[in-house]
Amino acid sequence: MKLLYIFTMLFLIGLQGFAGKPNLSKWKINRGKNSICIKAGILEQTINYMSQLNSCFSLNKTAITTASEEIRMVIFKASPNEEPQGIGYSSQSGVEQSNAVKNQTDALAVKRKGNSILQQIQWIDSLSVNRETFSNLFRPAEVSITEPSKGTKRVVVSFEGGSHIPGLKLELNYEIYEGFPVVRKWISLSNQGQQWVKITNLILENPELKAEYRHSTLLTPNSRKIDPSIVAFSDSAATCGLIMDSEVPSKIRYLSAFGETGYHPDYFEWVLGPGESFVSEPVALYGFSGESYSTCSAVSTALDRCVEGEFHRFLNEKVLYRPLAEKNIAPVFCTWTNYSASINDANMRQAADIASRMGFKCFQLDAGWSDIGPNGGWAVSQPKPNTQNFNDLAAMSQYLNSRNMIPGLWYSDFISEKLTPVPTDTPPLFSLPLIRRDGGLALSLCYAPAREKYVREILSLHQAYKTNYFKQDLSNVCYGDLARGHESRTLKESYLRGLRGLLETQDMIHRQAPEVWLQLSHEIYWETPGPEADIAVLKHVDSYHSAPNEYWGAGNRSKPVSENWKFKPDSLSQKLIQGALRARNLWYAHRGLPLNRVEVFGAVTTNYKGSLSPKIIDRQICSWLMGAPISFSGDLSSLTDANIEQYHQRFAAIEKLQQKYGIYSRFQYSGVPAPTDEGWHWWGKLNDNGEGAVIVLRGTAGKESETVNIPWVSSGKTYHLRGLISGIDLGTFRGSQLQKGELQLSLKNMDQEIITLEIE
Repeated sequence: MKLLYIFTMLFLIGLQGFAGKPNLSKWKINRGKNSICIKAGILEQTINYMSQLNSCFSLNKTAITTASEEIRMVIFKASPNEEPQGIGYSSQSGVEQSNAVKNQTDALAVKRKGNSILQQIQWIDSLSVNRETFSNLFRPAEVSITEPSKGTKRVVVSFEGGSHIPGLKLELNYEIYEGFPVVRKWISLSNQGQQWVKITNLILENPELKAEYRHSTLLTPNSRKIDPSIVAFSDSAATCGLIMDSEVPSKIRYLSAFGETGYHPDYFEWVLGPGESFVSEPVALYGFSGESYSTCSAVSTALDRCVEGEFHRFLNEKVLYRPLAEKNIAPVFCTWTNYSASINDANMRQAADIASRMGFKCFQLDAGWSDIGPNGGWAVSQPKPNTQNFNDLAAMSQYLNSRNMIPGLWYSDFISEKLTPVPTDTPPLFSLPLIRRDGGLALSLCYAPAREKYVREILSLHQAYKTNYFKQDLSNVCYGDLARGHESRTLKESYLRGLRGLLETQDMIHRQAPEVWLQLSHEIYWETPGPEADIAVLKHVDSYHSAPNEYWGAGNRSKPVSENWKFKPDSLSQKLIQGALRARNLWYAHRGLPLNRVEVFGAVTTNYKGSLSPKIIDRQICSWLMGAPISFSGDLSSLTDANIEQYHQRFAAIEKLQQKYGIYSRFQYSGVPAPTDEGWHWWGKLNDNGEGAVIVLRGTAGKESETVNIPWVSSGKTYHLRGLISGIDLGTFRGSQLQKGELQLSLKNMDQEIITLEIE
């Protein structure tokens, strides 16, 4: 029996690299008399479109849903039948913002002023479109099946509005991709009639899962009242089910614990005038199936293996923006944490010298380099340096280049109120009601000329100062824009229009300057602390600065280290350790996304009387390798020569691993313990051959010697293992031995190791 168990385990381990991979024999779309059958490998969807519009999903020929609703929305008519009008200029504030800090995290103090804005249009004669009413409101028009590109098939099912909504045309679009068991869906609505209408409560997908497939697993965070963008629904053992993802951005997204997804009713509506159309963001259902089994340290589920393998490949190849391979900015030093806005040419040259010695690739000047605030004002025609602090920003940029670092700049979507003329004949560049902050007004992202200005400014900074990295920041969109002449006709409509406008600017910049690395902060994507990373934002930017900004162990944040500080070094050390764990947990919560694109702020590089010990530096290095070692921030002048040399050695060693194995874009967590600071946990950063690095951390408890299994290697290959931190040669192992857990590793409490794997 024991021998049989061993052979069974080896067989299952050998299968693990293939769990979730589809049968490549059939990717096709067939039209029947009253239905359409979409086959995407192990996933099938049958759409009945002639009477009650619904669909069913099956995995490996087994039904996992009942007849599910395909679309739901409410349609209103405008009374009188005309376009809703925006508001004209008023100097009265709608919102006033100022910086704040709460619980070691950046926050905003916000004052809202004035009453609710009343528009003259009334919305009447609501029509609820759902499974029961659909056939009374829409009639089938046509079905078209096309192949937009090689390996991609699409079916479009169109419907025409009946007497209740004449001229309204609805199209349901479904797309499949050879090699991936996924159906991606979006809708379009076009108003070919004469009536102004408004769409609300739009649900794009509602698979009514059978009871045994309702176990949910979050693959991106559900926090700050913002729904996740990726959730899996499966059986209790996570052997088969559906991964649901939404490409709806930020707080506009709705994705319930039951799999219903679309647009959040509190933040979405869309007005359609005669001749206008609306195209939704896509949502997708990805099927997975395989074995779940126990390893010597945890349980390896089919869901986990699918997510870290084929699902990530689907996102990278079919959905997300992919940064150019030659872009290499990691690690980045950001000046914000202890320097805050008090940066100048002298202290930044000093910091740059230290950052260069440490091995940073990019040095980002945060807020403080530009001429902002009530006395100077924000830039209007083009971004303007604060000449009192930086009399020659071009020379500063050249200095950073001379230290082998890419210059980076902070940028905001605010413009100077002091220097901005009150609009007369043309719509304003800023949002209305006014959004004020430190003498600036929020630039409208619902207005094409304002978006073009935004793009021009970043491109001008790039050209003038050779800056190839931009952190884009400050809250704007979440307060809405009703300026007359802008694209939004209602406040709720402006939220999605503003987010779409923001993401459009990123595409425009990338088209004109593909070498530029664009990062969006959670604040500009809604508010602070704001949204976590999602699929929508990674379709347009190089990286996303996820919430929250935290400063564990930085001491007096916004101030350089001083002998007058009253902190206890041991207390700061504990906070530095806490910050490292929080970073690992945040990355793990995002594991449905490619983690090299998610920025967690920031490993604190501040040393107060020995608070930043060698062990803590290594814990930071290891923790930020959950994704990529991008974001570091603190008081560099507080570091000792030993600190600087240790960072230098670690960054250099990791850079070699990145160049050789591409470890930043790899992240494996299946079949091993999840993040903790109590016992042991580890994760992989291995390429397809099983080469790269495995990072191992021990917490305050656990055994001194632990069995470390490495499930992600090739069972038949031989690997040489070394400890990068300890310098110990760990020996040679067959892949099957590593999978079974024949590697024994010894670590003291709160120690860590980076194990390198190389095929012999």
